[in-house]
Amino acid sequence: MHTELNTYSLALALVLVTLGMTLVLIMAAWHSGSEKGLRHWALGNLALTMGLVLNISQGLLHHSLSQILAAGLMALGLGVIWLGVRAFKGASQPQAGPLMAALLIMSLLAWFHYVDDNPAARQASVGACLGVLALLSARELLVPARAPLRRAYWFTGGIMLLSGVGLLLRAALSAGDTQMVGADNQGLQHATLLGVMVAQIGMAGGFILMTHYRTMMALQRLSEHDALTGTLNRRSMLEQARAVLEITCQRGLPATLLMVDADHFKRINDEFGHQTGDAVLCHLVSRIRHHMRSDDLLGRFGGEEFVLLLPGLDASTALDVAERIRQAVHSHTDIISDQAITLSVSVGVAGTCTHGHDFDALIAAADSALYRAKAMGRNRVEVSTESGDELRDNLALRLLSQFRHNLDV
Repeated sequence: MHTELNTYSLALALVLVTLGMTLVLIMAAWHSGSEKGLRHWALGNLALTMGLVLNISQGLLHHSLSQILAAGLMALGLGVIWLGVRAFKGASQPQAGPLMAALLIMSLLAWFHYVDDNPAARQASVGACLGVLALLSARELLVPARAPLRRAYWFTGGIMLLSGVGLLLRAALSAGDTQMVGADNQGLQHATLLGVMVAQIGMAGGFILMTHYRTMMALQRLSEHDALTGTLNRRSMLEQARAVLEITCQRGLPATLLMVDADHFKRINDEFGHQTGDAVLCHLVSRIRHHMRSDDLLGRFGGEEFVLLLPGLDASTALDVAERIRQAVHSHTDIISDQAITLSVSVGVAGTCTHGHDFDALIAAADSALYRAKAMGRNRVEVSTESGDELRDNLALRLLSQFRHNLDV
């Protein structure tokens, strides 16, 4: 059986594929909420579909006018897709760029139709313009990124890169050999249509993958972090701290845990309201972060209690860090939510040299040291002593701390 590819059938299949991918992107954009980029990609694919329909239905308009409008719509579509990539990454979106590209390609085609009738120059102009627009999107995507978003970036960017190189190669062949133009070379046209069809499916799938991975990473962050302060929540702090402590133990390195508690926080809530109290906690976290290294862990352990794990530091060195945090918080009166508030913290310090690389033991020791700091007047740093001494003194310190708290209230 002899089977021959038909250019019109391939073009129609390409239009249907592009339309299907556009509908998928429109539905995804409809339910994406505030996710940036999807609406641009849906609109860009819609413009591409309109351009392709116009390109294969040239009997609806004058032949030259159909070509000019089709090329302008396709350039506009790729330009809007480029804007979507930049919007997805949170970069600026120069809205005039796609419009200028569409006007440029339409002007060139009009010139090579009505002033200097040159079919080779027309195809070269279209291929060059669309190729450059595809490469612009590839340039935005082929960059370092966090896993798993990096895989979606590079998959989509690779497709855009191949598309751009293919379009530029076609433009070069058209400009260099006039026999490659028109119906005389069905093979080149078929290869172009098939390549565009595969690229269209790949790009739409890549955009959906990018959105999926972004949503997955956002959900993972919400599950691991405290919604108010952005610190690790208690469960995540427990898991990550145990992993860090295991690594430091294997490497024979020390680690120190600080438990930081805001003094008189109930009084702040009662006097200024819970919104101001929330702002105070965020302010406290920002002060703590100024004294953290990149590999330190900070988590919210309770209402106004935060845990800071310092891998690689022994208790004596970590004591200096704790003291700097205390001084930074208490150095002056801060305006928080339009309220002048003097804030102080009490800090308990526990090191692995005394209590081992067990997270629960470090928490218990730092908690006892924190109670000692509270009992001795607050706004101070206390280092955990030997385990036996702490067990003996723990009850008395808690009673003294509660007594002081009742007097304050």
